Amino acid sequence: MSVIVTGASGKLGRLVAEDLMVRMAPEELVLVTRHPAALSELAARGVEVRHGDFDDPATLPKAFAGGRRMLLISTDAIGRRVAQHRAAMHAAAAAGVGHVVYTSHVSPVEGNPIGEIASENEQTETALRDHGFTWTVLRFGSFAELQVQPASMAIAAGKLVSNAGDGRIAPVSRHDCAEAAAVVLTTDGHEARTYEITGPESLSQRDLAGLLAEVSGRAVKVVRVGDNMLTWGMTRCGVSKPVARAVTAFGRAVREGYFDVVDPAFERLVGRPPRSLRDVFIRHRGDLMEAA
Repeated sequence: MSVIVTGASGKLGRLVAEDLMVRMAPEELVLVTRHPAALSELAARGVEVRHGDFDDPATLPKAFAGGRRMLLISTDAIGRRVAQHRAAMHAAAAAGVGHVVYTSHVSPVEGNPIGEIASENEQTETALRDHGFTWTVLRFGSFAELQVQPASMAIAAGKLVSNAGDGRIAPVSRHDCAEAAAVVLTTDGHEARTYEITGPESLSQRDLAGLLAEVSGRAVKVVRVGDNMLTWGMTRCGVSKPVARAVTAFGRAVREGYFDVVDPAFERLVGRPPRSLRDVFIRHRGDLMEAA
């Protein structure tokens, strides 16, 4: 059985590759990336690394040749992702790939304030079901590691500025997402299944501030602001308008409940509970305290 991982030089793809190498022979694994040289250390360990570019569909049939199962990692090209993902699916079907696993996002539904991130995942999920291969969807919660940088800033300032209101979020470690993907790729019984891969608990902003205080030993208070004030404040601090708007949209999505998803799917797949946000913060404590 050959397993293909797309986007393999990205943060998630590398973690999936490392996990798969524990579960299967290196020669059964194919890593596809636009930048093969970035994976030279894995190639030296016996993994086949191939060039493939979703924006150049002609490169994909050769990249996917011989694969039986494939992990289609959602790209970061917001606005172009549906076309990219469709190109990858067509090439996978033409190459004879039998099963495709797609990394989606929790709450990929109309009305989600994160906009194209949600709608493009929804469209990709729909397209996935329309192809001839069997499929599995992994809907990941927000990566816990993405909380580290803003958490560091909150610790340094002694305040957590947020437009999330009373909303809750269940961050999940990128390492756990990679392990869940590796399990699905190397075991049977996941056809036509959608798994919500989330952290073990949903946290409010007050919970988050308390966690930061516990890990850092410094007091952190929550400062609630509205959407416009948050966007204005970030741009005043030098953040670009597109990034400020994206952060504000994320906070609004939390406030409106789109990230308040806790599911036991990870533990059922892997056999252990997912890492908590506290676990991730402790692992990255040096980064958390860097700006303090």
